[in-house]
Amino acid sequence: MFKRLMASLGVGSSKVNLVLDKEQYHIGEPLKGRIIVEGGNVDQEINTLDVDLVMKFNIRGKQFSKTVETIKVARNFYVKAKETREVPFEHYLPFHYPVSKGSVAYYLLTRMDIARAVDTGDTDAFTVMPGKDMALIMDALSALGFREKIGSGKIEKYGQEFDYYPTGLFEDKLKGLGVKFFREEQNIKMFLELGVAGGHMIPAKHHTELAIPPGILAGESVEKVAGYIREFIENELKLVAAQGPNNIPAYHNYQGHQHGHGRPGFGGFMGGMVAGLLGAAVLGSLFDGAENEGAEGADAAGGEEGDGGGFDLGFDDFGGDDLF
Repeated sequence: MFKRLMASLGVGSSKVNLVLDKEQYHIGEPLKGRIIVEGGNVDQEINTLDVDLVMKFNIRGKQFSKTVETIKVARNFYVKAKETREVPFEHYLPFHYPVSKGSVAYYLLTRMDIARAVDTGDTDAFTVMPGKDMALIMDALSALGFREKIGSGKIEKYGQEFDYYPTGLFEDKLKGLGVKFFREEQNIKMFLELGVAGGHMIPAKHHTELAIPPGILAGESVEKVAGYIREFIENELKLVAAQGPNNIPAYHNYQGHQHGHGRPGFGGFMGGMVAGLLGAAVLGSLFDGAENEGAEGADAAGGEEGDGGGFDLGFDDFGGDDLF
């Protein structure tokens, strides 16, 4: 009786521990590991075993911590005293997750709801890396002399933006390069903002887009991809010299994608799922009034750090059946 009383207070109660196979995972591959449940001094009934995937990020000076998904692992099972159980854990990382750059960070919160006792949990940080195609494009940009700026990877309205400064080849022609990645079926498109150098103190901003053909990426050749991007940028610079810059970002024509229940989000963009996490009201308070996302001086306003509704991301739960 005494042991059961103490277990209800958390002393000698069951414990849970999520052990990941590694700390870094690439977009397009699954998080993998195992969940270890260790029985305490008495038999106990477990109501739920869930894992929250949590993302922390900063938008225009405002900090957010959001549960991206809750992965339902098991329901209604018993753990005997001193018993140890393990269950495999796996969760796919889709393209619209932002990578761990700038202010973006991730962790998993494992929660075990114990009947008539203090609940227990476990926290594990992990890093999201670019997928194979995106990493190849980034390597190609590096080969062309582009280097990421400090703070690159910030979250904007349409997703995650990567900022570069040129060295070598384009050093005298560009002051900067902004890149957003967009996946359309099997194709990857780059929305580019070229800071074109000129006689003015403030460089002209030219917006354009480049679709990388699957055949170019399939060869996994950095040199080939770099050559394709180089030719495109050189042609765009000639176009700017002849006709002037395009000041309107092409992605402003994208009104979002429909997910599970018909509510919009910017799921095609790398990091586009953030729109769904924040909801329309908070998103609007952060970005409304800025015709161009790169505009300076926008104030970060409104928004609670709890789960704000709004967009539906259409994510599927992992598991959900009784695994024990």
